Amino acid sequence: MGFKIKTIQVDNGYEFVNDKDKTNEKSIFQKIAEKQGIEIKRTRPYSPWQNGKVERSHREDRKIIYTRLFLRSEKELETKIKDHEEIYNNTAKYVLNFKSPNEKIEEYYLQKL
Repeated sequence: MGFKIKTIQVDNGYEFVNDKDKTNEKSIFQKIAEKQGIEIKRTRPYSPWQNGKVERSHREDRKIIYTRLFLRSEKELETKIKDHEEIYNNTAKYVLNFKSPNEKIEEYYLQKL
């Protein structure tokens, strides 16, 4: 995106971080983030409201992609997700002053010139 990521907020899923009670070994995700100089900020266990934007995104994905469709393959799922992202990223949002995410990114880069 043209800027350095400083912090990533994650839940305590094993795809992101290892459980400190079980091992001191860092997950692959933690090792890569550390190598890139990115801080990992963990939410409190069983506190999905601390990661509200992600939780809402998951809810919308479930509603739009998974519950409406019968998918026969992983490739078909990838295509549906790509189609959904294309529509979402080109749809005006109230919180973006009625601009789409793609318009806001374009605006960001034009300001950098």
